[in-house]
Amino acid sequence: MEKQQENSLSLDVKFKFKDVLRYNTSVAIKNIVNDIVLGIGLAVLIFFFYKMCTTTERLDIFISKNITLLLVPILIFVLIPWRVWQVTASQMQMPAFAYGVKYVFSEKHILLDIGEASEEMSWDLFVNIVETKYDFRFYVNKVSAQIIPKHNLTDDQLSILRTMIKTATKPGVCRLK
Repeated sequence: MEKQQENSLSLDVKFKFKDVLRYNTSVAIKNIVNDIVLGIGLAVLIFFFYKMCTTTERLDIFISKNITLLLVPILIFVLIPWRVWQVTASQMQMPAFAYGVKYVFSEKHILLDIGEASEEMSWDLFVNIVETKYDFRFYVNKVSAQIIPKHNLTDDQLSILRTMIKTATKPGVCRLK
């Protein structure tokens, strides 16, 4: 699992569905179009309840006349999570997520090995490195990131990785716990 040489850390990372789903959910939340659509859905829902509270009609008649006002937000609040679920399911079929990735961290770079392909990434490539409750996210732009779920690491590996990130990155790039 862990092969540690001088100033390097080797990790075999296996992804669970919930790891990828959690990341994709965070991407969906950052998407401005999704935010606008959710805002519209919320506004329509508030308008529906306002009309419902101010109407003099019986509730069943009001709902039957205004069912489209109720269906729009319901569809919005169901379709966005459904789309995130679909993207996650398709990503889990990709070799990196299905079979795992080997990362070798050193002071100069990170080596990413997916079996058939490998890539060496400089620490300068990352614009932001964030530690969440469940994973580390190595962002190459505002949205795209390499994720390393914490369930793959021992306490010693977590400590070594945090130290390595802090020493290898420029000031202001990492936000660790």
